[in-house]
Amino acid sequence: MNNIATNLAATTWKFTVPRARILLIFSVLLYVAALILGHERYLAVEHAFWGFNQPHYDLLTLFVTVVLAIVPASVMPLYFDRPSTLFINALAFFVYIPGLVIAMLNRVDALDAYFWLFFNFCLGLLICSLLVRSTGRSLVEEKVPSRFMIGFNLCGALFCFIVLFLTYRDILTFSGLNEIYLQREKGAATSLFIGYCQVYLAYFFSPVLFVSGVLYKRLFLALLGFSGFIFIYMITAERTVILLPFILLVVAMAFKIGGFGARNGYGLFLLGAVFVALVSMLFEQSQLVSQFGVYFFMRLIAIPGLFVSQYYDLFSVQGYTHWSHVSVIGNLFEVPRAYAGDEKWPALGKILAERVLGIQSQSNAGFVATDGVAAFGSIGVLIICLLYSGWLLLLDHVSRGWSPLFLMTVLFPLAFITTNGSFFTILASFGGALWIVLLWVDKYRFRLIREAGK
Repeated sequence: MNNIATNLAATTWKFTVPRARILLIFSVLLYVAALILGHERYLAVEHAFWGFNQPHYDLLTLFVTVVLAIVPASVMPLYFDRPSTLFINALAFFVYIPGLVIAMLNRVDALDAYFWLFFNFCLGLLICSLLVRSTGRSLVEEKVPSRFMIGFNLCGALFCFIVLFLTYRDILTFSGLNEIYLQREKGAATSLFIGYCQVYLAYFFSPVLFVSGVLYKRLFLALLGFSGFIFIYMITAERTVILLPFILLVVAMAFKIGGFGARNGYGLFLLGAVFVALVSMLFEQSQLVSQFGVYFFMRLIAIPGLFVSQYYDLFSVQGYTHWSHVSVIGNLFEVPRAYAGDEKWPALGKILAERVLGIQSQSNAGFVATDGVAAFGSIGVLIICLLYSGWLLLLDHVSRGWSPLFLMTVLFPLAFITTNGSFFTILASFGGALWIVLLWVDKYRFRLIREAGK
């Protein structure tokens, strides 16, 4: 009898919710509460033009919102111990939770209009989390960038620099805040090839060189990477690019000080909740807080979230794209009738800005909105989340054995871009596919060649 009681107690203990999981769920709920406050007191007041309506409160809708927020938080990876955890947390923080909260407050009939959309988003995030958690992690985490990787990125950076310098040497300048959009017009890509050179230098080659130089005390590499960011800013005047080296320093410091595998993701949501609440309460008293609200809360958090439902409102009525907006796939199918005569096709962001907001702009959205919602509606969200999960599993596989400090830092720009770009564009234009190839070749193929030569 005593043995039975002991076994029951042991079984009960096995199913005890870890403290780290409780902290994550609690932080996510605080983030939800802060976003509700921010929607009412800041977004609907200062940025109603973009589609943030006065919130409508309904007990059932709020209950469903809380449940849909808790479910993914109950299974998400607890620790930043592999690349996929960075991407999953970014997706939840910048897109899923803000999209869920904003959509459920933005319409009187929000529950009827968006339930299946966010049910499938929730299911996709849940499946993605369970899949990456099922693979385990490498016990050996020692590989650092080899001469091959450094050499490859040096050659790539040099090639892009030469091409871009020859193309834009007459317009290179440091633009002030009042000249940014003029400089962006001058520095716009003149061809697909030039666009690739801009993007790869800013978001692939320069980060690899900069992070390698900073982490492994190679000043020359750090300066080269930093110069790449400066050079691209002199062409495109992108604020994100000029801020990226400083953000990478903060990310590296946070992971290095926190220790790897021991840093729970709850800190991200807790910090986000505090930030959103402070902006919502103090934006009228401080110009600095107001600017933080515009550039960080509205643009980085609220807009990616809003676009999930905004894209659904447009494309569910005017017709889904069935991925015909994707460059390679689009060559195989006809342009949908609703967009056949639109000169902006296949720029879905420009189409949405004109048809929903009545302006000439680029409402770029993350892959969930563009490749999920716009392509196939609510079921499309689940489809694209499954494809995204497959890519994350492959990324985790080829990164096993690598230094997590290097990978988590250098992949941060790509994780951030996934919240505001098409999945297919991320694979082709921002290095999503190249990272898979480069990590595999550097880790396996060249190691086998060296061993065969012994």
